[in-house]
Amino acid sequence: MKKLTLIMALAFAFTSVNAIEISEPLKRIITVTGSAEMIVPPDEVELEITMTEYSSNSTISKIETALMKILLGNAVPKEKVMFDGSFTSFYWYYWWHHRNDSRKSKKIVVTLDAKTDFMKLVRDLDKEYISHIRITKTSNKDIQKLRRDVKIEAIKAAKAKAKYLLEAVDEEVGRLITVDELSELNHNQHSYWNHGNTNQVMSNSVMSYSKSRGGYMENVPEIKLRYEIKTQFEIN
Repeated sequence: MKKLTLIMALAFAFTSVNAIEISEPLKRIITVTGSAEMIVPPDEVELEITMTEYSSNSTISKIETALMKILLGNAVPKEKVMFDGSFTSFYWYYWWHHRNDSRKSKKIVVTLDAKTDFMKLVRDLDKEYISHIRITKTSNKDIQKLRRDVKIEAIKAAKAKAKYLLEAVDEEVGRLITVDELSELNHNQHSYWNHGNTNQVMSNSVMSYSKSRGGYMENVPEIKLRYEIKTQFEIN
C-alpha cells in the first residue's frame, strides 16, 4: 500500500512540474496618437470655366474669343488655357449627346498663378455667357516638404503626449516600439464659393506657414495638411 501511495505521489509531482509554464513578464506599454496640421496658401490654381450660349447671336466661337480677351487682360497666357482633360476624352459622346441642343456649352481649364489677381478675374468673368466656374485643383511647389514637416511634428506631439500622461502617474516614457501613420483625410475640397471648413477636429500641434516667402495666391481656398501618427512606447 505504501509503495502504491509513493508511486501515485511521484506521478502527481511529475504532472505538476510539466504543467508549469514559464513566461516572460508582460511589457508595459502606452499607445498614443499625435496630430499636427498646417494651412498652406496655394501658389497655383486650376480654374474650370463653363461657357454657354445665351442667345442666337452668342455662338461658342464668339464667346471663346471674348473669354480669351478677358484672360489675357488678367495675365493668363494662351498656353495656360486648355480643354478639361476628362471633357475632351469623351468629346465625341458630348457632341453626339448635345448636337441638337439649342444652347451649346464648352468647358476650359485655366492654370493661374500669383501674377493673376484672382478676385479681379472672377469679377471680369461675371458675364451672361459664363454659366459656372469652380476651382478644380490647388497646389504649392513646396507641398512635399511641408507634408514631411507636418508628419515629423505629429510624431513629436505623440511622444510629448505620452510623456505628460505618464508623468501624471510617476512613470517615464521608454523606447519607441511601433509607429503607424493613419490614413490622410482629404481637407482640400475645392469650392470657391464655400470657404467654410467642416472639419472641427483639433490637432495637438498647429504649425504656421510663413507667408513672407511670397509668390502665393490670395482670395482662394487654402490647402490644409493634417496628419495623425499612432505610436506605442514602453513604460520604464
